[in-house]
Amino acid sequence: MADLSSLKLVVPAHQAAPHLPRCLSAARAAGFAPSDIIVVDDGSTDGTCEIARRFGARVMTGPRRGAAAARNDGARDAISRGADILVFVDADVVVDMRARDVIAEVLAQGTAIAAVFGAYDARPAARGAVSRFRNLLHRHVHLENAGPAGTFWTGLGAVRRGAFEAAGGFDPGQRMMEDVQFGMALARAGYVIALDPQLQGQHLKAWTLSGMIRCDLFDRAIPWSRLLVSEGAALPSGLNTSTSARLSVLCVATLVIALAASLAAPLAGGLIAVMAALVLIAANRSFLARLRREDSLGLAILAVPLLMVHYACGGAGYAWARMTPGPR
Repeated sequence: MADLSSLKLVVPAHQAAPHLPRCLSAARAAGFAPSDIIVVDDGSTDGTCEIARRFGARVMTGPRRGAAAARNDGARDAISRGADILVFVDADVVVDMRARDVIAEVLAQGTAIAAVFGAYDARPAARGAVSRFRNLLHRHVHLENAGPAGTFWTGLGAVRRGAFEAAGGFDPGQRMMEDVQFGMALARAGYVIALDPQLQGQHLKAWTLSGMIRCDLFDRAIPWSRLLVSEGAALPSGLNTSTSARLSVLCVATLVIALAASLAAPLAGGLIAVMAALVLIAANRSFLARLRREDSLGLAILAVPLLMVHYACGGAGYAWARMTPGPR
């Protein structure tokens, strides 16, 4: 196993008071000493710093600059205090008790593996239907793409110090998806990244339908698509750019066009819309089966229209990124 004493945990936190106690409690239960937990307060006004200090964590404070800058600050501090492995966890993630050991086990397989990240577990904390759907979709995508990866995830991931420094850390100018961009930089430099589903954490975020739409469109689809446009062939082929995801976007676009056409030609438009919906279900059958297995048949049924919304955001975000220049 890798030297456990060389692992230090970086938690960027902005207005994190509702979730931070559970995040830090879990980190300590997983074996991270308080002195090895660095909470970087990103301009909070809700008592985030006080909570972190109460748990004995090392606290860094500053004005609001974004998660990328906060992670860089925490990483630099960890490196200055001897960290060889940088572990990143979001403030709304409760790591599994084995998380620290899993990271060490994966990175102990050889120096060829420079980074590892994991997945959400099957027990989202928020029990609303949209929350369960969105968190389990994220989990499913990561589980289906286990193995070598061309990207990175800071929800729960670790990277060797040398690889982090060689990649230049996270780009503070990247508004969202800075961890994806960082992972792409690692992959281009020849570093091996592993996606290991044994590394798990529970997500505490509660999703609403409107919140999911805003996030999927503005915080995911548009910045991801701008990376797609700027990076071209270098973009990783798995995760959100899988064949099933692309087919699903096409199905939703066809469905929308068919429904509009049905105003003039009800039979033809309706038939095409039904066929598009069936293909969408077929393309996502493994996810729907997982929902039925890990949650319920009811959520699997409800997931069909939610998938339509999700992929509609993906298609709209890609179209917007292609048509309009702008910051990522």
